[in-house]
Amino acid sequence: MTEPMPPLEADTALTAARSAVSAARAARRVPVWHPPAAGLLFAAGFGGLALFDAHPDAWAYLVGGLVCLIAFLVLSVVSSRAGGVALWPTGDTRGRALRQSVALIPLAAAGVATVFLGFPAFLTVFGLGLGALTWIQMAQARKGLPA
Repeated sequence: MTEPMPPLEADTALTAARSAVSAARAARRVPVWHPPAAGLLFAAGFGGLALFDAHPDAWAYLVGGLVCLIAFLVLSVVSSRAGGVALWPTGDTRGRALRQSVALIPLAAAGVATVFLGFPAFLTVFGLGLGALTWIQMAQARKGLPA
């Protein structure tokens, strides 16, 4: 059997461990501007594609939409490499499936919009829905709530 650690050493080790955990959490902290920026870039990108589909002669809509979507992807990759913004789903399989299946709601709403209003409506509803969902889930992750 090993000897118990003296109280002073145990306190020092506990303090060091807590500092390491705190530093790790601070390094992975989602910046306050990241959730709205990601959500708005996603929504604006699909909005630009919808406008281009409705007005095919206006190439600025296509370029603007693609620039926003590329900026969304770049922001996601850079942020996840720098500070761990992209979260890996945790929990059991059923819990992960339930949390991630919420993305089907904007997809279903976009499908309904397509039937009644056409493909530009699909792109608009899809972009707004998933942009809002991205914003909400990242804001929850920033606060430490389960996404």
